[in-house]
Amino acid sequence: MLRTPESAPVNTPVPEDSLKKRSFYKLASNVATIPLFFVMEAVLPRVLGPVQYGNYNFACNFFTQFISLFDMGSPLWFSTALAQKPKEFALVAFYTRFVGLIFLCITLGAFGVAFVPMAGTLLPNVPAWIIFPAALWAYLTWLGRVTRSTNDALGVTTSSEIARITVNVGSALILVALFFANALPIAGLMAQQNLTLAALSVVFCWLLRHRWQPRNWHLTREQWRTYATSFRVYCGPLLTVTICSTLALFLERWMLQFFDGSVQQGYFSLAQKASMACFLFVSAVTPLVMRELAVAHGQNNLERMRRLMESLAPLVYAVAAWFSCFTAIEGEAMVRLFGGSDFAGALITVQVMTLYAIHQTYGQVASSVFYATGQTRTLRNLNILSLAAGLVVAWVLLAPTHLYGLNMGATGLAIKTVGVQFFSVNMFLIVCRRIIPFNYGRNLLHQLVCPAAFAAVAFATRNATLALHLGEPAGFLRFIVSGMAYAALTAVLVLALPALVGLTRADLGGFITLALRKVRRQ
Repeated sequence: MLRTPESAPVNTPVPEDSLKKRSFYKLASNVATIPLFFVMEAVLPRVLGPVQYGNYNFACNFFTQFISLFDMGSPLWFSTALAQKPKEFALVAFYTRFVGLIFLCITLGAFGVAFVPMAGTLLPNVPAWIIFPAALWAYLTWLGRVTRSTNDALGVTTSSEIARITVNVGSALILVALFFANALPIAGLMAQQNLTLAALSVVFCWLLRHRWQPRNWHLTREQWRTYATSFRVYCGPLLTVTICSTLALFLERWMLQFFDGSVQQGYFSLAQKASMACFLFVSAVTPLVMRELAVAHGQNNLERMRRLMESLAPLVYAVAAWFSCFTAIEGEAMVRLFGGSDFAGALITVQVMTLYAIHQTYGQVASSVFYATGQTRTLRNLNILSLAAGLVVAWVLLAPTHLYGLNMGATGLAIKTVGVQFFSVNMFLIVCRRIIPFNYGRNLLHQLVCPAAFAAVAFATRNATLALHLGEPAGFLRFIVSGMAYAALTAVLVLALPALVGLTRADLGGFITLALRKVRRQ
């Protein structure tokens, strides 16, 4: 837990939104963002094509890992500390200096990769003109997450999510207009993305302008010492895992680029975007879960932490499974929707990677337990074990046959990503039981049964729409009808078996009653 300097300023408390209200606006924001995400990601591959799309995403991934190497998990330290001590502007002043340091590092890194011949081998076959937009994209994406999590940590999520919807809608409308007017060159597309990310960060900061009064950017020696010590204690154990994670994830993508080229890199990048679309809806809840876990731990309320793990986590997992299973079964339509005919070879890769979002949910929730309780040393050890195993599996699946590999390209990397994720998440959950005593056996059964049931329904609706001759497998109309049927049938299934989504009949009845009351008030 963060130790506070005696001289920390005391402000008048600012009312924060309730958890229900924050959850609602988080979910509403992500629901509104999903179609916008589809629009933006459908334009990008079509403008760039498989080769340039692969190069651009490879460069973006490189600089994302570069930032991860230097931030050492510090955004989690900052949001956790701010949630526990929301009145301390000195904490914000301290971390703002760190944000500036990250910008300096990413700038120097971009110049080094672009102009130092030896460093250029880190991004084989990637044109130099892509490097700077990719580096800026990585930094602004990171900055957006930091500023958004700051709003979440302070409990003022509602206004930030409304602003997020507004900025994203405006950006998407401009993007579509330029695309259909044939006025969207590659450089313009990259500029549009970076301007959108910059606008989001500015808006998130602007919303906090009245949060602390007065604002004193000067830090005393005692404040420097206190925050630096807290930073080191929290993030120190994460330094090793950050280095290992950065190297492992970069080496996986580098092997794919080196052994299989930019086209396979483009296929895997497209599959990652499809996976992100599945996770986008539930990603709204995980920062809120982490904040509540941090607050509960600060109050030494172990029972509340257990309830959060047993009630909210399975429900969020089920929502991710609902999206992912349908997307996997409807892979042909998803590839056509995201990338167009040029990406037809990415079908199997996309189908496999969409399943990654399912366990990514539990991965973030389980990690939140370690972050919220400050047990980052345990998290470090588990992550290193998982990364080491993943790197070995990646070599076996990606390397050519004369180097004792299976040469499976993008599909191999997708299989590795999903498989290692499943085993590492369950390893995390088993260790979590020592901190929060929840029923792991029931949790594991839910992990297997829930996606299996949703996949069966998705398979049935797809075959039914094909049998009724509603269109080709990749046809948009048939895809929409199949989705509507899938939603209806799974709703019936959940009403009959609420345990499928981690709820009891009493829980489900409470949700229905609350929804009916909301409707009657309108």
